Amino acid sequence: MIKIKVIAGSVRPGRFNIQPATWITDIAKKHQDIEVELIDLQELNLPFYNEPQPAMMGNYQHDHTKKWAKMIAEADGFIFVTPEYNHSYSPVLANAISYLNVEWNYKPVSFVSYGSVAGGARAVEHLRGIAGELRMFDLRDQVLFPNYYFNLDENGKYKFTEQESESANTMLVELSTWAKKLKTARES
Repeated sequence: MIKIKVIAGSVRPGRFNIQPATWITDIAKKHQDIEVELIDLQELNLPFYNEPQPAMMGNYQHDHTKKWAKMIAEADGFIFVTPEYNHSYSPVLANAISYLNVEWNYKPVSFVSYGSVAGGARAVEHLRGIAGELRMFDLRDQVLFPNYYFNLDENGKYKFTEQESESANTMLVELSTWAKKLKTARES
C-alpha cells in the first residue's frame, strides 16, 4: 500500500475546494493499492509561517510544525487541490508547503485545480516550479474544473461528470505507479 495525502488548499468561507478534495479522496479509496487521507488546511489551521529557522534546516521548534511534518513525512505522494487566485495558487497552500522541506522530497505530486476559464491551470504551473525546488516529482496528468460555478446545482453542489472521473482515475494510476517506484528508491 502507498499513502497518498490529498491537501485541500483553501480555507475561504463557503469554499468550493472541499468538494473536489472530497471527491478525489473518495475516488482514490476505490483503488486497492492506495491508502488515502484528506488533509483540510482549514482544520489544520497552521499559523502564518513562524519557525525561527528555515525549513531546509529541519529543526522545527513548534508543535504545530512537528505535527505537520509527521503527517507529510509518512506520505508516499500527494494531490494538491488548489483554486486559482490572481494567476497563482492560494496563500494558505503556499504557507503549508513552505513550513517543510525534506518531508516533501522525492515524492510524486498530482493536481486538482479550479477557477475561471483556465480551470486553475496557471496555479498548477506555479506549483510545478515549487515542486521542483522541493525535489518533488510533478506528474503531467491533472484534473481541472474550468468555470466550475456553471456546473453547481441549486444547493451549490458540483455535478461531477463521467469524463472528470475518468481523468481522476488516470491521474491516480499514474500517481500510484510513481509513488511505488519512488518509495522503493527512497528506501534504498
